Amino acid sequence: MVLHQTRSQCSNSTNRRRFLAACGVGFFGSTAGCTTIVNSLADLALGDVNLFNETENVLTGTVTITGPGDETVLSESFELPPESDDDDTDENNDEDGVTAYEDVWTEPGTYEASVELDGDSEVQGESTTSESISIDDTSEEMLAIAFGMEGVDDAIGFIVGESLSDFAQA
Repeated sequence: MVLHQTRSQCSNSTNRRRFLAACGVGFFGSTAGCTTIVNSLADLALGDVNLFNETENVLTGTVTITGPGDETVLSESFELPPESDDDDTDENNDEDGVTAYEDVWTEPGTYEASVELDGDSEVQGESTTSESISIDDTSEEMLAIAFGMEGVDDAIGFIVGESLSDFAQA
């Protein structure tokens, strides 16, 4: 018997692992209150580039990252559901407002990150934005692109950090 998974099945499996890790982050964070535990568990769910939808709407668009040598290292369309307030995430919303992309950073340097939202998708009137970011440690640093996040000056904010708590402190 030959077993194989299609790309879609692998993606669903990865999404479910990320969702379970995010649930674990919430559980341990609320019961233990320990930043180290929360950050360790979040590392399982996060990638090099992470999209966080803090709005109440589904957002669709494209994220593009250009590397230090002007090569495109990430260009992906996304459909990002809103963050769920309840613990009951259904199968169509298993990512709970988060999408992660791994293996983006090719070398230390300055990267150009841009987001273009489709059609009716916008956050506080913004539908496109870009920012130059600096990545010094490609194995540790991550980028959060936060849509409608409280405490961030821009409607679509870019935050570089090494852990989930770095993103929350922005």
